[in-house]
Amino acid sequence: MDWFTRIEGVDELESAQSFFDFFELEVDPVLLRSRHLHIMAQFNQRLTAAVPVHFVDEEESDRADWRLARRLLAESYQHTVAGPLNTQSGLAVYQRNNGSFIGWNDLLEVRP
Repeated sequence: MDWFTRIEGVDELESAQSFFDFFELEVDPVLLRSRHLHIMAQFNQRLTAAVPVHFVDEEESDRADWRLARRLLAESYQHTVAGPLNTQSGLAVYQRNNGSFIGWNDLLEVRP
């Protein structure tokens, strides 16, 4: 992921909104506020898996890295807002398969 951290200005980004502003992407601010952790986790997974193409011309290579990161961020946003969080989020809390049930009476019961 070194290629991403070498993009000029990316080290100054502090919020999900700042990432979308930096990469010039339009988003729904309400969805971004409510799903920013999920979007950024998805973005991180995509960044980790990405293999950038580098050109001989360093300036063109830098621009290609920026375009790749922009595309990955846009894909992360689209994926996360496309449906309910329990199916779209990659966060572990939504991947639990062992549901459990505790009855109301059991919760109210005081045990010595």
